[in-house]
Amino acid sequence: MAAETELKIKEIIGENLATLAEYYTGDESTLLAVCNTLDFEHIQKLKQLKKIPLVFTREEIMDGVDVFPVEFLNIRKHHKTLYGDDILKDMEISKENLRRQLEFELRSKLIHLRKGYLLSSGRHLEALILSAVPTLVPILGGLIYLKDLRYEDTHDMFNVVSEGYGIDLQVLKEIFDVRRGKAKLRKDKEQYIRELIDVLTGIGEAVDQIKVTE
Repeated sequence: MAAETELKIKEIIGENLATLAEYYTGDESTLLAVCNTLDFEHIQKLKQLKKIPLVFTREEIMDGVDVFPVEFLNIRKHHKTLYGDDILKDMEISKENLRRQLEFELRSKLIHLRKGYLLSSGRHLEALILSAVPTLVPILGGLIYLKDLRYEDTHDMFNVVSEGYGIDLQVLKEIFDVRRGKAKLRKDKEQYIRELIDVLTGIGEAVDQIKVTE
């Protein structure tokens, strides 16, 4: 399926396709197509694909790094080039821009979690809990980059951030294992929400204290 989708993207975009890459966030993968130029006809044809890629022009990629440093840091770290030039590996990420977006994302996710809790119950509450890890993985990657820390894999990422920022991320490790089918939710769902709120609050306070030096 992946090879078939890759071939169709090449056929649709043709010579305007500069780079086709696949990147990973947590346990999910996304295709990214970078084009020299892009018109609406290309976008229309891409709708027929079973796996829809993110589509950028080369200029949008270069200009977007300052606006979305969290996302592009994750792409740079976890991508595999399937076709064309690897323009993603040399993207420069500003730590000051990254710190600002991290602060925004953490506040937004905390508000979203509180609202989701108030509106959810039963299976919906469980879905809210399980969705926490994929959305937080890029943020944890940003935290690691800010302090020039190193990690081996997603599971190790939790330990590195815990030690580097003095915040207990055990709840995220538990949820990560549940999503991979290696464990089940063992505590009351209300307790998971309480612990997730504590994690987001703690990380947010830590980010507020960071003084960035490029």
